Amino acid sequence: MKIEILTIASPIDAATAERAGAILKTMPGVHEVSFFDAPASLHARIDEKAPTRAELVAELARVGVQIEAERPAHASGSCCGGCGS
Repeated sequence: MKIEILTIASPIDAATAERAGAILKTMPGVHEVSFFDAPASLHARIDEKAPTRAELVAELARVGVQIEAERPAHASGSCCGGCGS
């Protein structure tokens, strides 16, 4: 299992977050979805047979929830902590 973190690009209310989580939970391989409000994000617990990140993002876009583009990890493997990754 792994957790896919989907950072939400624009503010959403609790009802929209609940609906977005429910939609993701209907997808095969998605076991749990949690909403966090600071920063606004959905954390999906998925297994190896789960949809790709792109498929999760596309499903959320269909209901109007926009997800920020994934930030690549640092090439050097180290981080000062300033960027939040």
